[in-house]
Amino acid sequence: MQIMNNSAAMAALGEVKKNDTSLGKQLKKVASGMKINGAGDGAAEYAISEKMRVRTRSLDQDIENAQTGKNLVRTAEGGIQEIVNNLRDMKAMAINSANDHNTDAYRATINKEFQQRIEEIDDIANTTNYNGRLLLRGDYGDHYSYKERPEGVQQTLSLGATTISADGVYTLPVGFTGTVYVTAGQNIELRQENSSTPLHDVYIVGPSSGNANIWINGLNIENGNDASIIKFQGTDNHLTILGTNNINYLPRKDYDHAVINVGGGLTIEGTGTLNVKNTGIASCAGIGTDQNEYTSPDITINSGTYNIEINNDGAAIGGSAKSSVGDITINGGTFYLKSRTGAGIGGTGRSLNNLTPYHTSDSTTGAITIGKDAIISTESEWGAGIGTGCDHSYTKSITVSRFANISANSIHGEAIGRGVSGTVGSIDLAWDDSLVDEDTSWTLEKYLSPLVIHHGTKANQATNIFIKDMRSASLGLDGVNVSTRDKSTAALFMLDNAINYALDNQTRMGAYQSRLEYTISNLTTSNENAQSSESTIRDADMAKEMTGYTKASVLTQSAQAMLAQANQNASSVLQLLS
Repeated sequence: MQIMNNSAAMAALGEVKKNDTSLGKQLKKVASGMKINGAGDGAAEYAISEKMRVRTRSLDQDIENAQTGKNLVRTAEGGIQEIVNNLRDMKAMAINSANDHNTDAYRATINKEFQQRIEEIDDIANTTNYNGRLLLRGDYGDHYSYKERPEGVQQTLSLGATTISADGVYTLPVGFTGTVYVTAGQNIELRQENSSTPLHDVYIVGPSSGNANIWINGLNIENGNDASIIKFQGTDNHLTILGTNNINYLPRKDYDHAVINVGGGLTIEGTGTLNVKNTGIASCAGIGTDQNEYTSPDITINSGTYNIEINNDGAAIGGSAKSSVGDITINGGTFYLKSRTGAGIGGTGRSLNNLTPYHTSDSTTGAITIGKDAIISTESEWGAGIGTGCDHSYTKSITVSRFANISANSIHGEAIGRGVSGTVGSIDLAWDDSLVDEDTSWTLEKYLSPLVIHHGTKANQATNIFIKDMRSASLGLDGVNVSTRDKSTAALFMLDNAINYALDNQTRMGAYQSRLEYTISNLTTSNENAQSSESTIRDADMAKEMTGYTKASVLTQSAQAMLAQANQNASSVLQLLS
C-alpha cells in the first residue's frame, strides 16, 4: 500500500475534472439553446454561422429599405395622380371653352380657373416630398437638355413660306403647307394644332451657318417630294424631341435625301418619341446624310425613343447611298430600327437600280459608339444590325458598352460588325463606360441623379428610381390658355400630350412599386432561408442536449464518489501504524 502517490485518487480526480468540464458545456448549451456558443465549440461551424447572422441582419435592413423605397414611390405616384386629376378637369374646361355657346367674357372666366389649375400643378410638383426630398421637380429624372426650353413669342404660323427670327413657341395650324426657315442662334419650339391629321408639303430648314436649336412637339408630317423634311445645315445643331412626332415620306420611289438631314453635325435628345418611315424604294437614310453627300458629320443621340424604318439602301441612322457620315454616338435612348441593305446604325448599302458595288471611300462611317444607357433593337436584311451596310461599305470602328441592352439582327450580315462585303476597322463589345472620366467626356451619369433604393447585401444590388419633372413647363403647358376658341382647340392637343406624359410617369411609378414588392418577397425568402441555415448549424437539439447534460451530471457525481472512495482507501494505512 502506498501513501506518497495515490494513483487511484489521481485517476478519479482527472475524471471529475473531465466530467465537470463536459457538464459545464452541456449546461451552457441547454441554458443558451445553442450547440455552438463560441469558436471552441466548432471553429468552421462558428465562422459559417456568424456569416449567416451578418447576412440575416443585412437582409432585415434590405427589407426595410425596400419597404421605405416603396413608400417613397407611392408618395410620388400620389402627387402625379393629383396632377392627372387636374389635367382631366383642364381638358374639360378646354372642351367647354372651344364651344361657341360661350362669350369671350365667359371664356375669360374659364381661363382664370384654367390658369389656377396650372399653378396648382406647379404647387404639387414643388411640394410633393418624402422625408424632405422633393420628388416631382425633375431632380431624379432620366433626361438632361443642353438648352433651355424656348420662351418668348407664342404664335400660330400663317400658310406658306415663313422665316422664324425670334425665340418662342410656334404652332403649325390645320392645313399648313410651306417651308419654315429658322435663323441662326434661335431657340424655337414647333407644335402642331391638330396632330391627329398629318400635314403635307411641310419642310423645316435650319440656318446655313448652323447653331440651330429646334424643339419639335407632336408634329405629324408626311411629304411626297424628294427633299428632307427637317434639314439642318452647318455645325453645332441641336434637336429636342417632345411628345410623339411622325416625320414620314409617303410611299414612292427615288427618295435620295435623308428624312432628317443632320447638316454638319447634330445632337438629338428629349423625352418624346420620333417615328421616321420611308417604305418606298429609295436610297435615303432616316437620320443622316443625303445620297452623294460626303461631309462626314457627327451624330450624337442622348435620349428619347426612336422608331425608324427604311425600306431600301439607307441606314436608319447613318448614311444614304454613296455617302459618308462621321462618328455616331448613342449615349442613351430606346431604338427600334429597320433597314434593308443599309445598317440599322452605321453605313449604307447598295442601290437596287445599280448593282455595281460602291468603292469603299464612297460609303464610309466613322466610329460608332454605343453607351451603357442605350436600349437598341435593330434589324437589316443585307447590312449589319450595327456597323456597315452591304457592298464595300466601311466603318472605322464599333465600340459597345457591356452594359448596353442590344438586340441586333441581320439575315445575311453580322448582327454587330459587317454587312455583306462590308469592312470594319475594329470592334470592342466589352467597353466599360462606367469608368469614363466625367470631367473630360460626356456621359449620362454626369447629368443623371436617380434615387437609389439599396436592397442587397452587395454594393451593386440597388434599384434606380427615375422620376420625371412634373411641373407645368415639362408638361408643355407654358403659355397654354383657353381665352379664345382657337387657343382652346390648340390647348386640347397640348393637354393630350401632358396627360400622356403624366400617365407615362405614373405607370413607371407603378412598375417600380411592383418591382419592389417582388424584391421584398425575394428578400424575405432569402432571409428565411438564411435563418434556417444558421439555425441548423447553431441551434441546439434540446432533447439531445438534455440527454448529454444528464449523462455528464451522472458521470460527474459518480467520479466525485469514486474520488472520495479512493481518498478513503489511503486512510486505511493508519491501521497498520497503530
